[in-house]
Amino acid sequence: MFNDIQFIYFDLDDTLMDFSSASNDAFSLLLNHYDLPNDEQCFEIYQRGNHQTWLEFEQNLISSHELRSLRFERFLAAMNWHDKADAFEMNAKYISFLINESNLISGALSLLNFFKGKIPMGILTNGLKEAQRPRLSKVDITHYFDHIIVSDEIGMSKPNHEIFTLAKHTTGNIPSKNILLVGDNPYSDIEGAQKFGFKTIWFNTKWKEIPQQIRPTMMVSKLEDIIPAFLLHPNI
Repeated sequence: MFNDIQFIYFDLDDTLMDFSSASNDAFSLLLNHYDLPNDEQCFEIYQRGNHQTWLEFEQNLISSHELRSLRFERFLAAMNWHDKADAFEMNAKYISFLINESNLISGALSLLNFFKGKIPMGILTNGLKEAQRPRLSKVDITHYFDHIIVSDEIGMSKPNHEIFTLAKHTTGNIPSKNILLVGDNPYSDIEGAQKFGFKTIWFNTKWKEIPQQIRPTMMVSKLEDIIPAFLLHPNI
């Protein structure tokens, strides 16, 4: 299945790093920092606005600068807390907490060690530059990767065709069919890479139903389950 893979790109958030837990913890610390009430409803309201803001960014409707403030503007407006904090400053403080709370997903380090020195690897992530690279450094995995592509640094994001064009060019123009992307998002990761001709592994921890238009090459619920698929690879 993957005998011809010459380069592997990994998504970062909720693929190699546990973004869900880190963001929840960082958000609680953020509200405590501003002395604001904190309950499950607050985080759910923030998540809805944050998800909408990231969708708009991925569709090129807003800039990354606008994203930095808009997601917290929406949260403060929904809570009627307009005068409680500055949205842009709140975003910066949230990111600082997010970096400190970052940890790897179970199985990530074993997987990276399995491929190290055998198949070159890279990161292809949608995210803000002041968050993604410091988080990689915090968990000490930067050295595993030949290339790290962060959407905010290049002004384009998954699932747009342009970022996959850049990702392919960055590898030295390895043919698309010989590049693998591993990611958790069926749309920005799997569908985007699939349309560009990459092979894909959908890291689907909850075994969500596969959207009709998406055909991952493989689907796993644990990162360790990727390893057996490569045991016949000529470099392994």
